Amino acid sequence: MVLRPCPYHLKRQNVYKEEIKQSFATAGWDLDGSFADHLVIGYSGDGISILAHKETWGTEDPFFELLDHERMHTYWVSGEIPSPQQAQELLEEYGQPPGVRD
Repeated sequence: MVLRPCPYHLKRQNVYKEEIKQSFATAGWDLDGSFADHLVIGYSGDGISILAHKETWGTEDPFFELLDHERMHTYWVSGEIPSPQQAQELLEEYGQPPGVRD
């Protein structure tokens, strides 16, 4: 897994689950609470999702997994949460199948 700073990155203090959920919603993501004990999931109607894994809750610089469900591509970003449109652009430019590394 290669983590790259999101171009929309801003330095933050510890970011907790509820703040991540609020930030996902503010950035334009719909929330999916189906795995609430393990993930914060945001989704858009165009087959793009953003995940915040439990291991990143409460960290200073959380990272997020972007997923393109149609192409089966993933891309990891850190810092500020991208909007669904920004996530789609990042996935188109940098996305790779899961497990592929640079």
